[in-house]
Amino acid sequence: MGKPIAVVTVHGTNDTAKELEGEKWFQKGSHFSQALTGKLAARGIEAEIVPFLWSGANSASAREVSAEKLAATVKRIAPRYAGVHIVGHSHGGNVANDAALLLRWGRRRTHDKEAIASLTTIGTPFLSSRTGALQSLGGLLFLLVTWASVPLYLLTSLMLLLWVSGRDELFTMTEVFGEPNAGSWLAVWICVLGVGIPLWLMLRLAGRGLRRIMRPRSNADTRARVFSVWHGNDEAISFLQKIEGLPLEPFPSGSMLRGSRGGAVSFGVLFVILSAIAPTAIVFARAFGLIAAPYAYSEWLWTMTLALLFFAPVIFALAYLSYRLIAGIVAEMLARQRLNNWITGVLRGVAFGRDGDQMIGQVRTASHTHACREFRIDGECAERMQTNAAAAASKLIEQYRWALFTVESDTNSPLAQLANDAMTWSSLIHTTYFDQPEVIDMIADYIGDEVENIGHARLDAPAPTPNAAPVTAEH
Repeated sequence: MGKPIAVVTVHGTNDTAKELEGEKWFQKGSHFSQALTGKLAARGIEAEIVPFLWSGANSASAREVSAEKLAATVKRIAPRYAGVHIVGHSHGGNVANDAALLLRWGRRRTHDKEAIASLTTIGTPFLSSRTGALQSLGGLLFLLVTWASVPLYLLTSLMLLLWVSGRDELFTMTEVFGEPNAGSWLAVWICVLGVGIPLWLMLRLAGRGLRRIMRPRSNADTRARVFSVWHGNDEAISFLQKIEGLPLEPFPSGSMLRGSRGGAVSFGVLFVILSAIAPTAIVFARAFGLIAAPYAYSEWLWTMTLALLFFAPVIFALAYLSYRLIAGIVAEMLARQRLNNWITGVLRGVAFGRDGDQMIGQVRTASHTHACREFRIDGECAERMQTNAAAAASKLIEQYRWALFTVESDTNSPLAQLANDAMTWSSLIHTTYFDQPEVIDMIADYIGDEVENIGHARLDAPAPTPNAAPVTAEH
């Protein structure tokens, strides 16, 4: 009897679990798992479900770390199976796509030497993740500093340990520090560990940065293809695309100049008041011997005060115009666009899970880094998913409507219940793919074809264009 294949299931955002066994689609024993293995068994293919559990956080860093762990998991289990087939849902597809990139999927000479046999994504909003030139330069410099610290740390630690053990003839440490005493061992170990632990942290961070910088940016020229399945009304993909396409401009043209008016008025008034009381302040300062002002007598005081009051409009105008010029026109020219870009990046980053130095965006239904075969669900299956989602959403709104729309009510509690209600999860098309028998059939057929080497003819053909139009199929 041959080896079974492994179907590694990768869940999406906010869909994690603590156990491998359970009722969620990606767990062993779920309806999807049993149906998929049953359909593959009908084709004579023994399959084992291998759930990959990650935090499920909407975080670019969490997805990056999980992709590294998934790649390591695939490499570890690959020898035990006849092939590793990955099925990723939502952002789990991004995790799987990045893991395939780390494993250089599609670059082996023969298909049977690949760690990944096939990759299927369901409802995945593919994001482009790239590191800017400055971040890459900083990462390389950080790596060089870290590598330079390692031999210096090892040599210094050796010298200190030889000194406290009394065998430092080569380094003459005793001549410098004197004879070691009872507390020397403790001091040396504190020093060694106090530097060694931060150095270990630097090595980990530098290694991750190097992998991010040096990993291939694209495998689109390979013969491996991602099988991307999605619905035309997928809320997650649509929402992220709309967020990215919003023409956000928190500070429109001329806003900095208009916004400086209030500050300019306040600054002008303050400048006039300070100018009017300046002669009085000078007289008092002279009286207390704080400054030498032989001219500051009463006649000068009244003359200067009346002159400053007379020219108050001129002083105000100069202060007002100066403020508008500096805080208005200069800010309009130099700061407005930068502020717009920063705020827009923050708002979109919240949706994309950006929490690091990577630039994330370009939401698509196809992989940015691999050739992709797209399959848009259509026909009766798509209509059923829409109908079921609409009915569930109506029941959900009916249940929470009055709790949310009561005057002066505390909406925090019903909102928290709404967010965690299972009905909320089932009211989205994005979360109901695996409830559809057609989707299960589609995944089983695709994996079965790959196992039976029907896809080898495609692997020998030129790689398709990653941006090819999606295939629309009706079930």
